[in-house]
This record gives sequence, structure tokens and C-alpha cells, in this order.
Amino acid sequence: MTYLNERAPQTAVGVIACNDTLIHEDSEVETNSKPDNTEQRNFKIASNVERAKTQLINALSQFPVTALWLVYKYDQNCYQAKEADTPLISLRTASIKYYFSANQAAYQGGSNNDRDYEEKQALITALQHFPFTFEDLTGLTDFIIYAFKTRGFHYQSANHRARSHTDFITRRLKTLRQRRQLKLPNLFKTMEINTYDPQFLFLSADEMHKFFGEVVSAEYHWLTSRQQLATANSGLVLFIANQYKGGFLDFDDLVQEGQTGLLKAIDRFDYRLGFQFSTYAGYWIRQAISRSLSRSERVVRVPCGQIAIINKVLRAKNELTSKNDRQPSAKELAEYTKLSPEEVNNILSISQTALPFEGAEDEEDESIAPIDFLEQQVFTHPFKKIAESELENLINEALKKLNSREEKVICSHFGINSAFEMTLQEIGAELNLTRERVRQIQIMALNKIKLGYGKQLMSFL
Repeated sequence: MTYLNERAPQTAVGVIACNDTLIHEDSEVETNSKPDNTEQRNFKIASNVERAKTQLINALSQFPVTALWLVYKYDQNCYQAKEADTPLISLRTASIKYYFSANQAAYQGGSNNDRDYEEKQALITALQHFPFTFEDLTGLTDFIIYAFKTRGFHYQSANHRARSHTDFITRRLKTLRQRRQLKLPNLFKTMEINTYDPQFLFLSADEMHKFFGEVVSAEYHWLTSRQQLATANSGLVLFIANQYKGGFLDFDDLVQEGQTGLLKAIDRFDYRLGFQFSTYAGYWIRQAISRSLSRSERVVRVPCGQIAIINKVLRAKNELTSKNDRQPSAKELAEYTKLSPEEVNNILSISQTALPFEGAEDEEDESIAPIDFLEQQVFTHPFKKIAESELENLINEALKKLNSREEKVICSHFGINSAFEMTLQEIGAELNLTRERVRQIQIMALNKIKLGYGKQLMSFL
């Protein structure tokens, strides 16, 4: 929740400003209010989150650059639109039509107000139906704020009663210097934003000033309500994380993973369906904790989808062992779990525990490690030394049966008692013989060795 705490204030406010007009939001949770129970409070805060998020999406949808930013982001991530991905397809279609209509109007030196209005409304509708993520909303807000600053605008509220609202927007402009100040200029350059007309992408000065206040106010209200709902259910995270103690993660790490699951539940919860938020969030919190445990408990990571199957097979193995008083076979496990024998063998192979090759370092007593059962290749085997010595003696005896010229040819050609091997041509030049004559001498010498020591030499192969 570091990012959430940084972007949202710590104190809840009951009044926000929108379009330079003070609006008393009955959706804001008052500090002194005491709901009947926790679920009523969660329901009320969740409605505030949804309402503020809708206001933020509607404000961002007024900027045509939002469509360009979204299409660029998902195209850069190699996002392939399928038939089920209708929001992105409709967004691309609406943005292409709008850009084409605007460019055609600029090229012809005039505009068709009715057509431009229809195309813009179609683009706004496509943006409002796009499934924005948390990163999309916060990134787009920073993008709009950076564009507001680069155009040289300074926010000033026309309503003197909204002094606190103006001060907050001024502080929000300053916080951008601390966040993404290096990424946003590069993003502007990569997307070639400067090649477009600012009034085309970011609206006119008056319209941008108007909707800019709505964007910042809605983001503030959304993040504040989001933080309130996370704080109100932090006890649920502690309760669930306490059930997973004693594993491979510390309690603080379990709580942190549970908080990430809680934030996912907040972003996906729909209060209009009538379900309790604590029940819905409990599934996300348990999933986040169980996935973190599956990632950290094994040296070789196993996919999270296989963890459930592994636990199923292991439970079946324990049940069959206690029932039959023996270890079940792979066929029995396959019949009991309704899996194929190949799948059972695969599950049993990947579920094995990884052991350190040289033993655990924290063990006080000296235990036998896997490396103790492997053959050591550091020292030469004594039988190998004896064989090499016997072979050398046998070759020397065989060479003594040859005359001096035959011994010279064999030793020179095969590199026996010499640093390198010589070709038949080189041996012939040294002995003043032709290459063919040297080959004949070599054949006669090898035949003598074969007749006298052939069987003994074959035993070394």
C-alpha cells in the first residue's frame, strides 16, 4: 500500500470540489458516523469507490489523448485483440474514425460540427466502457497533469470558497515532480505527442482547465475511498494471514501478500450484486497468500495450477496408504484420482523435494549427503594405472621383435616414444625411401606384431 498512501491523503474529507463548485458528497464516509455493522460500512465505502472511479473515467474520457495512450500501451505489450476483447476493438475503431474525421476537417479547412460531435461522442462512449486497471487510471492522470504543465497552464479556481480544493490541486501538480518525471518526457517523445495539435488531443485551454479539475478531484476521491476500504478490512487480512503462519514466509510477508489480494478485491468488487465484501475479499486474500507460498516453498518453482493437483494426489496417496497399509501404485492412484497413469507419474516426479547436493549447512552433526554416494573423479583409478603400465610393457616387447627400420617406421608414424606423429611422406624423406615403400614396411611390421601379440593387445580394447 506504499503507492496508495503516497497518492491519497491520510485524513478523510467530507466535501470535494468539482467544476469549481462545492459538492457535499453524501457518499463520503463521515468520521463520526457509526454504521450498524461492518458490512454496511463496506457497502457504503464500496459505493463511494465505484462512484469516484466512474467520475474519473468520465473525466479522462473527455480527452482524445486517452484513446491514443491506451492503444499505444496495449500494442506495445504485444496485446492481440480477440473476439472476446470487444472494448479494445471498439476503442480502436472509434479512435480511428475520430482522428480521421478531425484530420480531414483540418485538411479541408472546415469542419462538420454534427459529424465531429457524433464521432467524439462515440469515442467517449468507447472509453467509458473500456476496462481500466489501477495502473491505467493513475498513469493517465499523471499523463494529463504533465500535459497541463507543459502547456504552461496554472490552475486557479474561479470559486473563492474552493480554496482548499485549489490548494490540493496545486500540491498534486508538485507531486508529479517526484513521480515519473523522467518517464513522461520519454513517453511524449515515443508517442510523438508533439506532432499533434494540443487542442486536438488535450482540448482547448478552457475545456482542459475545466476537465483537469475534474480529473484531479475524482482521482483524489477515488484513492481516498479506496484507502478507507482497505483500512477498514485490514483486520480481515491479519485474520487470514494468521492461518498460514509457520510456513516458509514470515507473518509480515504474509500480511503484505494478503494486502495485495485485498487491493485486487477492491478494484474488482461490484457492490450492486449484493454480495458481502468480506466474503469476496477473503477469496482474493487467500489466493494471494497461497500463490506466494507456492512460489517460495520450492527451490524449483512449480506452476500454481499444478499445486492443487499435487496436493490432490498426495492426499489420495495418504488415504490409500492408511486404508491398505501399503504404498499405492501409480495405477491405483490414477483410478482413485481419476487421472491417467502418465499424469500421476508426472505429478509424483515434480512433487519431489529438492535436496542440497552437499548437504544442509545448518545441520550440526555430519550426515550423509548425496555427493557421498557419487564416484569421485579426482584421483586416477588404480586398475587404470596397472592397465596402462601393462600395455606399455607389451608394446615395448612387440617393438623388440622388429628390425631397426620397421621399429623406426612404427614409432614415428604412431608417435610412440616421440613428441608428435609423422606422415609416411615425412618418414620416407628421413629414411631416403619412397612413400609407397614406407607403407609396405609398416604393413609388414604390423603383421609381425599381430602374429606375436595380437590376442594380448586385443584384451586392452
